[in-house]
Amino acid sequence: MNMALPPPPAAAQAGAQPVAALAAYGQPLLQAIAQQAGGQGAAGPGGAGELIAALASIALALQSADPARLRRQTGWWGRLLGRDVERQLDADALQPQLGVLLVRAQDSAVRLQADSAQRQGAIAASEQAALALQQWIAAGSALLPAVADAQAHAVLAQRLDHLRRLAALQRSEAAQWQLLQAQDDALLARFRRIAEVLLPAWKQAALARHVQDQAVHDRQAAQLQAQIAAEVAAAQARLP
Repeated sequence: MNMALPPPPAAAQAGAQPVAALAAYGQPLLQAIAQQAGGQGAAGPGGAGELIAALASIALALQSADPARLRRQTGWWGRLLGRDVERQLDADALQPQLGVLLVRAQDSAVRLQADSAQRQGAIAASEQAALALQQWIAAGSALLPAVADAQAHAVLAQRLDHLRRLAALQRSEAAQWQLLQAQDDALLARFRRIAEVLLPAWKQAALARHVQDQAVHDRQAAQLQAQIAAEVAAAQARLP
């Protein structure tokens, strides 16, 4: 939970301050913001890359039984260099580990959710700081016309400009964290779709092909596999 930030002083109280105090106008607020940021902890970029890598391994493992698709994805130049063979070997090695890969992806998703929860706190703190700064700026701006001394007037005006830049920085940080948060939310939604819908359906189609019409279930498995690959490709596209 974010701490309460100090409100701006009353106009009469602020107007009685000497030049040195006006030069430090808003300092109690800045100290509180710094303290809150320190208690909040670093809101890192999140573990999205780890989850995407786990999903990519799952997608490759599913292609073990579809060498033709692997060759198409590798392309003509890749086949010439033997990369299709390398990917087939990788897929064959990963396929028996599909359950382990899914557990690894689930662990990565849990860590990403924890990172996202921490980032939500950082977003709220930045927005709260920007609002508090704006309140101090408004109070100082209202006081400014009543400051008759030219030096004091210039000092306070300069201090208010400084606070405006800090408020803009807080808003920019909040917007950047919100963008990253939206990307991670979309990635987690893709993971849930793969883990809870597509992968179980693919397993069911893969098992059914052995007891029913193999051609039909091969097509179903291939379609589900393609959907999983598309979800992973879309997730990979969000990385810088």
